[in-house]
Formats: sequence, C-alpha cells, structure tokens
Amino acid sequence: MPATSHTPTGAPKAVLPEKFSIGFEGTSLYPRVGYGKRGKVAKVFCNSYRVASFPTATIYQYDVQITGKGDDKRATLRKVWYSRSMQTHFGAATDALLYDGNRLAWSIIPLPFGEELNIIIDLDDDNPSDRPRRGAENKFRVRIRKTSRVPLQCTEAYVNGKYKMDTDVLVGFNFLDHLLRETPAKHFITIKRSFFKKAGAQRLDGGVEAWKGIFQSIRPAEGNLLTVNVDVAAAVFWSEGTVLQCVQNLFKLGTPEDLITKLRSDHGKRELKRVKRVQFYTKHRNTEKERQKKFTIEGFTKNSAREEMFDVRDRESGMVSRLSIETYFYKHYNIRLRYPQLPLIQTKKKNILFPMELSFVAEGQRYPYKLDDKQTSDMIRFTVQRPNVRLETIRQNVNELNWKDDPILRHYGMKISPNMITTQARILDAPKIAYGNGSKDGNFNPRDGRWDLRGKKFARTTTLKSWAIGIAAQPRRVPLEVVKNFVRQFILAFVQHGGTVETKEPPIMYLDPNKDMAASCQELFVTAGNVTRAKPQIVFFILTAKSAHPYNDIKAACETHVGIVSQCLQSKHVEQAKAQYCSNVCMKVNAKLGGTTVYLDKSSHPFFGQEPTMYIGADVSHGGAFGSGGMKSASFASMVGSIDVQGARYSAICNTNGHRVECITTPNIMKFLPTLLKNYRRSTNQVPRRIIYFRDGVSEGEYSKIIEYEVADIKRAAKSLDPNFEPRMTVIICTKRHHSRFFPVDKHASDRNGNIVPGTIVDRDVTHVTDFDFFLCSHSAIQGTARATRYTVIMDENKLEVDRIQGLIYNFCYTYMRATNSVSLVPPVYYAHLASQRARAHEIGANDKEKQQGMETTPSGTQREGSRLPTTNLPSEDIRPLVGDVVTQMWYI
Repeated sequence: MPATSHTPTGAPKAVLPEKFSIGFEGTSLYPRVGYGKRGKVAKVFCNSYRVASFPTATIYQYDVQITGKGDDKRATLRKVWYSRSMQTHFGAATDALLYDGNRLAWSIIPLPFGEELNIIIDLDDDNPSDRPRRGAENKFRVRIRKTSRVPLQCTEAYVNGKYKMDTDVLVGFNFLDHLLRETPAKHFITIKRSFFKKAGAQRLDGGVEAWKGIFQSIRPAEGNLLTVNVDVAAAVFWSEGTVLQCVQNLFKLGTPEDLITKLRSDHGKRELKRVKRVQFYTKHRNTEKERQKKFTIEGFTKNSAREEMFDVRDRESGMVSRLSIETYFYKHYNIRLRYPQLPLIQTKKKNILFPMELSFVAEGQRYPYKLDDKQTSDMIRFTVQRPNVRLETIRQNVNELNWKDDPILRHYGMKISPNMITTQARILDAPKIAYGNGSKDGNFNPRDGRWDLRGKKFARTTTLKSWAIGIAAQPRRVPLEVVKNFVRQFILAFVQHGGTVETKEPPIMYLDPNKDMAASCQELFVTAGNVTRAKPQIVFFILTAKSAHPYNDIKAACETHVGIVSQCLQSKHVEQAKAQYCSNVCMKVNAKLGGTTVYLDKSSHPFFGQEPTMYIGADVSHGGAFGSGGMKSASFASMVGSIDVQGARYSAICNTNGHRVECITTPNIMKFLPTLLKNYRRSTNQVPRRIIYFRDGVSEGEYSKIIEYEVADIKRAAKSLDPNFEPRMTVIICTKRHHSRFFPVDKHASDRNGNIVPGTIVDRDVTHVTDFDFFLCSHSAIQGTARATRYTVIMDENKLEVDRIQGLIYNFCYTYMRATNSVSLVPPVYYAHLASQRARAHEIGANDKEKQQGMETTPSGTQREGSRLPTTNLPSEDIRPLVGDVVTQMWYI
C-alpha cells in the first residue's frame, strides 16, 4: 500500500469535524484471516447497492462559522445558510454546493469570493413585513474560508485495497456521506441517515405517533466495493394538536379537568418536563406568518392563566391596566379560554406566555423518550414486515431516492446501481444437542431451529425440596383450588422432565397488600423453611398483571434482601395450567436451582475436552435519553461468566455505569471479573486458560476502546488474583443494530415464510473491507424479516480458525436455557442483556419513586456521551448486591 497521501502537492490537508461519524469503523483492529468453508452454498440478496461510478473531480472543502443569536441550533444555521442573502454570494456554485448544517461546506466549483468571505446576514431582509424588524437578534456574522481539497483519490484507493486507512480516507467518506444525503434532506425530515415523511403515520398511546422512513448509508465493503445500504426506517414523533391535547395524551388522561387535577401534584409537575423543548406555533392572530413562527417550550408557570397578571398599555389613551392572561385574550382576540385553570407555557423570552389550548405542536419533532410496554408493542406491529413485503418496500425506497435523477449526485459524477447485490451465503448444519438420560430421542439435530420438549428430560436435573407460593391477589381473584391445581400440574411436568419434587404440598400464602414486599418475601422464606425443615430454594409469586410493580419489588427483595431466587407467574396462566406453560416454567425453575436444560453433544462442541475455556458475555444497556420527569437515567453494565465446562450455565454481576457510557468502567471490571473467575473455579475446579469475550452494545467507532480499556482492565483484574494468571483472549463484538438484511435467492435457502434459514452465514461482498466480520442468522423468524447478527472479531490471541469461531457461535445458539429453539444472539450476550435489564430493580433508590427514579448517576461536571468515564468519583456500589446463594445462580432467567 502506498505510504503517502494522494492529496495534490501544495494543497492544505483536509480536516475532520470535531463530532464525526461515518457509521463504520475506520481502523482495522484484527484483519480478516480467511473465509469459512463449511456449509451448503446458497445465493442471497442483500439490501446494498453498488456504487458504479466514483466521483473523481476536485472537491473544495470550506470551513463555515455562523455566529449570532441561536447559533447553537442547526435549524438556525440552515436558515441562515439557505437565505436568499447568503445564496447570492455563491454564484455558479449554488446548485452544486453541499452544507453539513454546522461547520463544513463542499463545492465542485471554487466559490467566487476566493479564499475567504466575511459578511453580515440580516434575516429580516429575506422576510420583509409590516411587523417591526427584530434588529440585532436577527443578524448573523458569517465567515467562510477555503481550507482544503477533499482527497477522494485516497478514499477510492482504500476501497480498492491499495491504500491504508488514514484521515484523508475518512475525510473522503465524510464528504460522500453528506453528498448522498444532500438532496433527500431537502425533501424529508432527516434524523442522521434516515429520512421521514408523515404519510402512513400511526398514532400510538401517549400523544405520539410512529412514522416510517428510508435509511441510507454509504459503506465500503469486502471485494473492493463501495456500496449504499438502503433499508426501512421507523421513528416516533410527537403528534400534532394543541399542547393541551399533547400533555393530556402524554399523561393518558380522559379530560382536561383530569389534567388540571394531575398538575396540582409534585409528580405531575415533574412529568410535565417531558414536553420541554417541544416546538409549537400559534394561530389566534389568524395570519399565515404567525403559523410559520416557531416557539420552544422552556417550562410552565406556577400560576394559571386566570392568576397570571401583567401590565397592558392602551395604544390610544396610553393608560396602563393590569390584566390576567385570561382577560387579555378575551379583550384583544375575543377568545374565551376554556381551561384558564391550567398553567401557561414559558418560552425563552420569559415575558412571553401562551395558553396550552391555543398552542399547537409543530410537525416532525422526534420523541426522545423510551417507549412504554404498550407503545413498544404497537410500534413492533407497525414496523413488522414479511420478507417479501420488506424487500418490495426497500425497492420502493430506492425508487423514491431516485439516484439517477438526483441533481447533486449528477453534478459530482456519482452513479449507483439500482439493483441489489447478490452474494454467496453458506448454510451450516444444525448441531446435535443432548438432553438427559431416559429422554425420547434425547440426542438429535433440530430441524428449522425448533423442537419439542415433550418426552425430553433436562440434561442436568435438580431436586425441589423447600419452596413456597405467595399470591399477590385476593382469594376471589385467584382461588386457592386454582393454585393447588397448578401446583399438581407443575410437579407433574417437573418430574416428567427428570426433576425430583420432595415437597408435593408447598405452603401457599395470600400476601398482605399493606406489607412491605421485603417483609412478605422474608415471611415466605421462613414459612417454607419451617414446613420443610430445610433451607428454602425458591419462592413463587402469582401476579394478576404484567407490570413493573410489584414484579421489580419482588425481585429486589428476594435477590438482594432475602437471598433466594424467585419465579413470578401470571394468574391467567396459573388458572389454565397448560402443559406447555408448565414446561416453560420448569425450564426456568430448573435453571435457577442449578440445572441445565440442554447441552451440545460432544461432537458439536468445538472446544469439548480441550483446555479450560471460560465464556464471558458483557453488555451496557441504557434506560433511554431521559428517565421519568425528563431526568437522565443511569446506564447499567452487566457481565456473565460460564460456570461449567460446557459453557451452558452462567453467573452474573451488574452495576450502574454512568449515563450513556459505552465502555464498562474500570471499577466495575475490577469488581466483575474476579467474582466471575472465582465462581468458575469454584464450580469447575479449574482455572480458564482462554477466555472468549462476547461484547454487545458497542458501535463500530467504539471497537478500539474495548481493546484499549475493557480488555486491558480484564487482564489487570486477572492478574490481581494471581500475577502469573494470563488467559488468552478472543474478543468478539455482537451487533444486531444494523440495517443489512438478506433475502434468499435459491429455494433451499428459504423457509416457508420466505426468510433465510437458521445457519445462514454471509462473510463476503457486503462485509467489512478488511475486518474479520460475518453475518449469522441463527434463528427462525416467527414474524417479520429475519435479522442476522453481525459478529466482528477484534482480537484473537487464541488464533482460532474461521469455521471454528462461526461453528461455536452458531451451535451455542441452540443452548439458550429457557427455550426450545435456537436464538438470534449468542447466549452469553443474551444473558448479559437480561441481567442488565433485571438489575435495574436492584438500583439503590429505584423503588423510591418520589426521590430517585430517573436521577443521573454520573459524577458532577461535563462528560461527553459515549466516552469512557473517569475512574474516580464513581460510586463504588450503586445497586444493592446479590446475597446468599443467588450470587452463583441464574437469577436473571
């Protein structure tokens, strides 16, 4: 590869913006070592499109500085840039000029002013009207300076495998990314690389609606290809309507009178912060100009429209009178407010207030909060598409993008093929899995990624001796005989699956709703011990609704106070006591008591009988951009480690991890790793010689930080136990958040729904240019289009063969503890994700709704999102620790 840049001699070097992302990793951490060979070859479509003609002209890059009131908002910067006063300075380059909405611009024609332009733009000149001019607040100083030429030759050479990755290459990709989105951004509402229109939107609960859109991203790919990935996108936006309707729907209240009552409480006032920064317009003056002006909600007044008073000067007499907002609107606009008891909207100009019922939510504003369960369910129904429908929708999206007639692409000489890339896939054979002795067909190769549990005995069974059942309902709602019948059916299923039940009639108690849940759990624990004269193993709880309360209270009390695992049951399923439901419960209970549902057969385990190997799964989950009341919520880090030689059972440990911090912090790893290693040694009587580290929840730009921080901390933590302990590590990143979709071309590659079949692997054409990555579909999609998981090996001290790594991951997907099907994600990561979500119930103060819910847990001071937190000032224990035997049990299943 050439070692020098292709930038023309004497030309200044192009620079990257401070906050820069092109959607893929720039540096190769661990290059591809080859391709897999196992499996039946098949052809599949991928929703990527080949760039047929690469821009080769000289591209001039300009630094843009716009200063004035509101220059921190991209909407303001775009308004200035696209103003008539500004555009007149660009001459012949106007139609071919790109702007990133912040600090960079590009042109294929040198701008007429030469090296630099310094001007004042007055937006009042663009919009002459009878209204008073806004003066200085509408004037902006603009400085445009030619800085460099974009070295596209370097980017093209990188794609062709003739140039190493460097800043010049990244500058080129940054330009191409903006080139591709310039035209769509003028016709759609843009969120990063996705473009949305309201057509076909669907209302959700809570004053929001779901929109479908188009995703488009440029990516270099294996095989010297530059591709454009096109997919379906979806996002949630605030619904149009009055702010009053918006808030009423957000609170899910029936009438404005209910809202008036709600806002008298402190909790209601805090929840009102969720609409902060929502933009709105008014129309009580009944002019078109009024509807174009947008205001931003900064807060709400303490006083209502009836109570808020201000001075008004009469234009004719000059007399000043003091009026309420309610009276003012009636006198000046003949509008009688229907709900004057409500607070008023405050904007940045604190002396300008608006009634909620006369303010209208502007279209196209993204909803930044985590969806609740019903919203999530409705969103899934809105977005799910059968593979043939999704394939057709993607093709329609390509037609709507209309690359052929895109004037900007034509100016720059970029051509994109409208045909999907066809690539080679391989279909791996399903592994042989092993159930316990006495099973009907106990060792077999599943078909289509699914199998039946009937007649199967668990691979490792347990004895249920000391247990109890608590009912969080009144006897009339859940009768005692119904519960006793379920107990009989559950015991029958448990025994059929190989388990032993010594206590056939466990104590059953109706819980006192006035009692603290910790006290109820303790009472159940003591009762079970007294009846069976043995240490209690597990407590069951029967609940009437699927909600966070009392579920989270139960889990927190049992796992961090009493020291016992628990199993929650829905009363409607208890009443029916179906055999399949009982079997599903048995899988969970057996796992929590120390058993194992299924093992891989020796012939299907790549590492069976070799040196001790520990499998670790790690995840960082985020609670959403904001928690309750608009406050930031903590991120949670979790790590699970195998505690048997087969890699089937895992202990877990979790803690808070700052706010939206991607890397697991040093204090957390130094606490997690020794605990997991000790659990492994205690259970296996071995010390691992190698560690396979599966990491989820990492964007490509963060890969290098995993090596730099997490792997270094893991090695340091291992040495803290023994200075000579140096297990070899293989690090694999698991990603489901990508937009690559595969559609079968060959009949044998398709299931009955038209999806790719379990075991489909793609490691050519649409994978990374240099990195060791591949896509694996390991599950059978029940509904919608199958989404393969992308696995990227970023470090491999064990020097494993490609087929071995791919086979290990695929085969492990058949050992998920609580299912009779292969899963879409390698189980250690799946478990880490479950543990991370469940551990939120353990957060200190998490159940104190009035004090702690959603509070930020990062140290004071500014911290950029997505970066690693300083290792000082972090709380040493932000969640209640697990107690008793729970520490080594699969409590999160």
